[in-house]
Amino acid sequence: MADKIQCSTHGERERTYVCAHLLGETAGLGFNSDEPDSDHPFPDAWCDNCELIRAAHNGWNEEAERLVKISLVCSGCYDRARIRNTTTSVTLDDLADLRWKCGNCEEWHTGPCLDFGYDSPRYWLEEHTEASRVASLMPSWSKERKTFLDEDYCAIDDHDFFVRGTIHLPIVGSAETFRWGVWGSLSRGNFDVLKRNDDQQRIDLPPMFSWLSTRIPEYPDTTNLKMYVHIQKPRQRPHFELELTDHPLSQEYHKGITSERVREIMMGRLRDAEQR
Repeated sequence: MADKIQCSTHGERERTYVCAHLLGETAGLGFNSDEPDSDHPFPDAWCDNCELIRAAHNGWNEEAERLVKISLVCSGCYDRARIRNTTTSVTLDDLADLRWKCGNCEEWHTGPCLDFGYDSPRYWLEEHTEASRVASLMPSWSKERKTFLDEDYCAIDDHDFFVRGTIHLPIVGSAETFRWGVWGSLSRGNFDVLKRNDDQQRIDLPPMFSWLSTRIPEYPDTTNLKMYVHIQKPRQRPHFELELTDHPLSQEYHKGITSERVREIMMGRLRDAEQR
């Protein structure tokens, strides 16, 4: 327990230290540290400017450390600082001149497109659309619909339940995220809790277990990846936290997605839209 701290964002995590320049939403400042090992998986880290100080003093010594402000952080914040501040050959700024036409609003936009989403879970079929339409015609005093789909929730045959949320992939070298708008399963109990509580009460709910219920074709099959639903402030969609596995989507969630990969996904999606 002595090696762990309580973080308001990540909960109980390992403690580590970084230079103060790496705190907050800084990006592209460089990330330097000793090589991690089993005994020190999160070695102290510092930015490129602090590396100049270290190099000028031939390593960290008492004089060099007086010139650097060190801050305590949890391992989760450490990982996010590493992703944001790692320097790359291609950055998000290199995508600033991309010009593309949105399939929803039919307007032309400039810069990277960082949001792609799905209107329904993978398991929602045409027959469910018809069942939901018929149920909506029933009198208002009748039993609550067993099958329905709206912008936030989905139920199928009063047996399978889903919530719509966002997977944020941190972009290496940037404070921005690449966002997948997807659906996750919920137990009946958790689904009822979300539907029953108002926005303010829901913020205090603990994370809820979920299975990813969207197939994202840019990856090997993404359905049934383990994750947790984190309820956000009113009028903000829940965030999905992916369990760490070898799956490429999980790896990008925990270790970051490169700007080259963002461009690849974006251009592929736009080509597909033009061919429809």
